[in-house]
Amino acid sequence: MSQILLRGRVIDGIHDESVEDGAVLIDGNKIVYAGDFKDCPEWGNARVFSCGEGSILPGFIDVHAHLTGQEDAGSFAGGKLLGDQILGAVHQIGILLDAGFTGLRDMSEAGLYLARGVDRGVIRGPRIVPGGKVLGITSGHVDLDPSVTKEYYNAHDHLSMLCDGPDDCVRAVREQFRQGARFIKICATGGVSSPTDRVDDVQFSPEELRAIVGEAKRHHSYVTAHCTGYEGAYQALLAGVECIEHGVMLTQREIDLMAEKNVPLVSTLTVSLGVADMPGFPDWMHEKALLCADANKKTIAMARKAGIRIALGTDFSNSRNTPYAENGREFEAMTRAGMTPMEAIQAGTIHAAYVMRMEDRIGSLEAGKLADVAVVDGNPLEDIGCLTHADHVKMVIRDGKIEKNTMGL
Repeated sequence: MSQILLRGRVIDGIHDESVEDGAVLIDGNKIVYAGDFKDCPEWGNARVFSCGEGSILPGFIDVHAHLTGQEDAGSFAGGKLLGDQILGAVHQIGILLDAGFTGLRDMSEAGLYLARGVDRGVIRGPRIVPGGKVLGITSGHVDLDPSVTKEYYNAHDHLSMLCDGPDDCVRAVREQFRQGARFIKICATGGVSSPTDRVDDVQFSPEELRAIVGEAKRHHSYVTAHCTGYEGAYQALLAGVECIEHGVMLTQREIDLMAEKNVPLVSTLTVSLGVADMPGFPDWMHEKALLCADANKKTIAMARKAGIRIALGTDFSNSRNTPYAENGREFEAMTRAGMTPMEAIQAGTIHAAYVMRMEDRIGSLEAGKLADVAVVDGNPLEDIGCLTHADHVKMVIRDGKIEKNTMGL
């Protein structure tokens, strides 16, 4: 089996300090050593790469992405047919890989197909944990076209599905698992991008929530919830939801319950801190966005104090405002919200791997784990900006295979 030796600054995702003269030795698709270079075992005929002033990190993981394939995908842009969207998404996940992202959770129908393609080795991209269509209520956060019937919407929209009442909710959950979903995402509150609700609307009744959570558990899976407002988040937690997305306006009540139940929080801070300044949005969306930035910073502060695991998510869809080459901006946004650079790195590596339910295989540079590695051109502990764009990522290794290399050799 082929070996690769990387020498340079190692930030392994689990320790709070870097190893300045470190080494990562890869054999086949596994890491066999990560630590001080002086203690590295013999590497024989390994390909050796010196990373200079750069840094060696675990491959980045985004646990909140939308691979819809609809936006800025070359000739596929604006495609309305699922086939065109899939072609666009195939192109786009290559951009994510080049930005250092070797793993992600997707919330869209496209991810179901892309995950299988990546697993089979016929598509170049990150390893994908698909959630299928996002579930929401009629008139709720993902009901984006009130001009059509619910039935038409569900048949033609590839991002979301509307469901109402416990029986309909169970049907919708089963349909996602039928297609290959490995978790279920719901909208427990309103949101910024939806025209028919308020950000603090409570969506899904307690009975509907229990039906969704119960069905997911019967499939040995779990439910994660979009939560902008706090009351919907509280109801979701009471029903057994196991992950909170965004958490923009959480109060201490929800934070305490998350800490008690060991529920992680997925950040999408680049969007929540910046959406009010993004061009091209209608006035109603701008007004909603103004409510988010300061509230989200308070949530992050409470979550850190409570010891809640924070994982990196972007909510990016490769739009002009959210290009996949810049998913790493979320690391920088986390530091603007008060997290240290190391906390941000761990959010995008080992904590994100926990949310993926894959922390035993990915998320850190440790012997025995899969060789998912990113090499960047600086020291993110001093300048987090070196994680923010694909141009800074000089090498990407996924599953032991070099997928990107601008370092030579």
